[in-house]
Amino acid sequence: MSDAQKLEDLQKRLQKEKSIKDATLKLREVQESDSGKAVCDATLADVAQRIFYFQNEIDKLILKQQMNTSGPVRTQIPITLPNPEGAPESVRAARAPRSPHTQPQTTVDEDGTVMEFHGDFLSNRPLSTVDLLKSETAITTKKVEYKLRELAYKLDVEKKVKVASEKLEQLGMTAKDDNAESAEKVALLKRALQKYQGLYIPGQEDEVPIVSGSGTALRRPMTGVLHVRLSGIKHQNNVPTRNSKPAESMAIIKIDGVVKGKTRMARNGPQGIRWNEEFEIPVTKASEIEITICDKPDYVPVTIGMFWLKISDLVEELRRKKVEADNDAAWAAANVHELAVKNHLARPSTGSMAEVAINSTVDGVESWWDLEPIGQISMKFNFVKDVAIRKRPSRLGRQGAVRKRKDEIREIQGHKFVSQKFYEIMCCALCAELFTGKGSQCEDCNFSCHQRCAEKVFIKCISSNSAEDPDEAKLNHRIPHRFETFTNLSPTWCSHCGHMLTFGRRHKKCSECPVMAHDGCSDLVPNHCGMPAETANKLMEEIRRRNQSGRFYAAGANKHAKKPSETKFDTIKLPHQSAFSEKDPAMIIAEEQEALKQQQLRLQMEQLKLQQERESREKEIMLQKQKEHQMQLQQQQEQLQQQQLQQQQKQQQLEQQRVQLQQQQVYQQQMQQQRQDSERAHELDKFRREQARLEQLRLEQERAQQKIQGSPMTTPQMEQKPLVMPKVHTPTLKIVNKQGRKFAMNDFHFLAVLGRGNFGKVMLAEDKKGGELFAIKALKKESIVKHDEVESARSEKRIFQVANKDRHPFLTTLHSCFQTDTRIYFVMEYVRGGDLMMHIQMDKRFGERRAKFYGCEVLLALQYFHENNIVYRDLKLDNIMLALDGHIKIGDYGLCKENMPYGVTTRTICGTPEFMAPEIIEEQPYDRSVDWWTFGVLMYEMLLGRAPFSGEEEDDIYDSIMDDEPFYPAGFGRHEQALLQSLLVKVPALRLGAGPTDAEEIKAHAYFRNVNFDDVFHKRIPPPFLPKISSAKDVSNFDSEFTSESTGETPTDYRLNNVEQDLFKGFSYVSPWIPA
Repeated sequence: MSDAQKLEDLQKRLQKEKSIKDATLKLREVQESDSGKAVCDATLADVAQRIFYFQNEIDKLILKQQMNTSGPVRTQIPITLPNPEGAPESVRAARAPRSPHTQPQTTVDEDGTVMEFHGDFLSNRPLSTVDLLKSETAITTKKVEYKLRELAYKLDVEKKVKVASEKLEQLGMTAKDDNAESAEKVALLKRALQKYQGLYIPGQEDEVPIVSGSGTALRRPMTGVLHVRLSGIKHQNNVPTRNSKPAESMAIIKIDGVVKGKTRMARNGPQGIRWNEEFEIPVTKASEIEITICDKPDYVPVTIGMFWLKISDLVEELRRKKVEADNDAAWAAANVHELAVKNHLARPSTGSMAEVAINSTVDGVESWWDLEPIGQISMKFNFVKDVAIRKRPSRLGRQGAVRKRKDEIREIQGHKFVSQKFYEIMCCALCAELFTGKGSQCEDCNFSCHQRCAEKVFIKCISSNSAEDPDEAKLNHRIPHRFETFTNLSPTWCSHCGHMLTFGRRHKKCSECPVMAHDGCSDLVPNHCGMPAETANKLMEEIRRRNQSGRFYAAGANKHAKKPSETKFDTIKLPHQSAFSEKDPAMIIAEEQEALKQQQLRLQMEQLKLQQERESREKEIMLQKQKEHQMQLQQQQEQLQQQQLQQQQKQQQLEQQRVQLQQQQVYQQQMQQQRQDSERAHELDKFRREQARLEQLRLEQERAQQKIQGSPMTTPQMEQKPLVMPKVHTPTLKIVNKQGRKFAMNDFHFLAVLGRGNFGKVMLAEDKKGGELFAIKALKKESIVKHDEVESARSEKRIFQVANKDRHPFLTTLHSCFQTDTRIYFVMEYVRGGDLMMHIQMDKRFGERRAKFYGCEVLLALQYFHENNIVYRDLKLDNIMLALDGHIKIGDYGLCKENMPYGVTTRTICGTPEFMAPEIIEEQPYDRSVDWWTFGVLMYEMLLGRAPFSGEEEDDIYDSIMDDEPFYPAGFGRHEQALLQSLLVKVPALRLGAGPTDAEEIKAHAYFRNVNFDDVFHKRIPPPFLPKISSAKDVSNFDSEFTSESTGETPTDYRLNNVEQDLFKGFSYVSPWIPA
């Protein structure tokens, strides 16, 4: 539908609503009874909202057309609102100012009426699902889509309940009242659905954002105490009575269909119905609240209105309100100096009034809510979760990280089925039954079905080989679907992937059969138009069974068959051939009938031939498309290969430059050594000449003395003193290794165990040659191969190289890598101060300054990872090491994920349970914002010395993360609490740091207002704590659980074959700054 057609259609709808408004106003003037006026008021309230909605959408389309025709237009079109004087009080109240400081805006209607409304009525703040249920929220396309989805789902449920009630009534197992109530609910929901279908505008976008993830929230069961206060209702349509008195009404509260409370009967008055009753309802693993309004004109109650709300949405709304209230309180100080003074004076005591107000609980959610199909109800909800078991103060302890691997792949008809856990209602693509929980899904084409139905799938996967087996069973029902784009307004599921279709005009539906699918899945639906998948599956099973039996009998018959030459078909004569000339009328009629049958057979054969030709043409078209697709894939592969070759050439050039540089260095060292050798030889020659000269001089003196005395004997007085030889400097010879040094097990002496993981352990080792200390991480090849962790090990090495590239001050660097037949080894720098888990267990908790100091350095390390498109995913106290200078270093890169820039998601379930983000637990796609969730958990543990989410078992921890809110004690800093609440947001899109600016959002928070991150990066800030050691080999800062272990390697009987050993080819590495 074009914009011009939409504009014409909206103008017709607007004119119709105005006509209804005028007619209702005239009818109200002649009404004498209060009940008649109440009905008119209810109609006027609905019409006023619809007029405003259509007028707003018309203005949007006009503005859009002007921008498309004449470029950007700065002229704003005034939004015209209906005249409020004839409308009920609720519409005027919705536009009234909500605070004395906010002035209402005024607009002029077409008839000159001046009216005012508050700016929040059209505000662009994010809306939650609870906001969409409120009467004060204006009708928007988002609200219409949400209402259509919820009404369609509720209607489908009530229809099933009605059918079940009718069956039970026939068996005499239920009362007729239950069946009548189900029928009344179905009728009301149909009216409401029809109302919102009339408001739906295909393809129209809304500027009001909605909270991400709230529209598709799961119906998680909750346990706790529900507080409900029912004030009253208005603008409802009561059931007519036989007398002039209005009917009495009551409200019934149901939790998951079970009645938990009822109000008293009350009559409708000028201000509606007033109850003012409160209910306190304990619930256990409940999902939905339902409020039913019933009139009792006679003796049988009649349902006139419904309202329902998911308890999980209510809990999320309460959490949002609490976060907003706490953030407002945190920013309430006039300036930073005043806030710092107040905090400094209030901390030693039990806490200031402002700090206590931050931790106060939210007093529920109160509003006027929409009744379906018409009316409004005033209620207040509050929910207190039962978290006494999980919310116990627990001492921090070590926990190992987990990584969920894919289950075994089952290949059926080319499909690669893996076990998948679905948290939403799915539809089996084979039997068309709804299911949730575990199912099977193809990795290539996303075909989803029950696990039991995966074995029965006869539809080939699009990624499988197109060649057909001649002995394979075939179904000759190949009628393609005639898919057409349609507007989905009811709960339907895709016939291929099994997911529920969203509302809107973005899906395909066959015009000949009830098959519906996503636009991208329609090409994958098999050509079985008119035949359900379950029926086709039964036919295929029968065909397979008959083919097997036919091949069995054919094999037996071939043993006794005669040769074709022995059978003479020409000798066989029919009995009527001899009397051909004597035909009677009956035989003539029989022959004509036979001729007709043959003609029909020929026609059928021609039709089959035409159908086969059409199928062959379609098959040729499909093959052509597949060839084109393959050509595109080949071109893409060639481009990738060219890029890889270019990268390899660049690497080779860099390697050649490095080799040339090394050769130049070696040549210079050799020349210097030659000069030193020549100087040494010259000095030695000089020494020998001097020694020979002195010896010659001594001999001459002896001969002269002998001549004088005439005797060889000398007197003691004539004895010569020994000659003093001159000191000559003997230069040392420096040996230069022309090749880079390679490390192995024999180069190190292992001293102690520092830690242990899933696949190996970390040991303290000393270089036998230089005496340097290193931390060596040893991993078993056997475990790596069995758990398919080869790529993870290679990724860890690449991330070490990224850390080595800039020598980041807060990241552990890599010295070298080497391997043996059974293990691989990472030689890392040794951080002597131990990990933060060891220190926090000794100190119970860190002070505010110390926690902030460590938090700033961790923030910069995570920012460096994200700038290099790396998600860390395993941030915890165990993985943060403390150096002797008091600064931290993050280590253990085993769970890091590469190639994760902003906007890219992954689905691998990994991390430490207490630190996992909610989207990882729900197995939803997640991005790098999960690191900021773990950063929030880390800051909570450092500031308070306990975990924000805890439990007895792993499942209890997951439930606590999904359902609970962290506890903040009285006196806790307002900026600290505001930071943690902004980081520990369960909706990823609303989490602090989730935007494109990443860590800059967190740096700009008030908690880091006085931090100079440039000083943090260059270590100019003095650390608050310095770890102490008695000697270089002292390991007292590490857990005694590990240091008491033996450094010996556990022997293994497993021997890797050549193929498995080739997986680790090229693993050895030496950092470029290591001297040769």
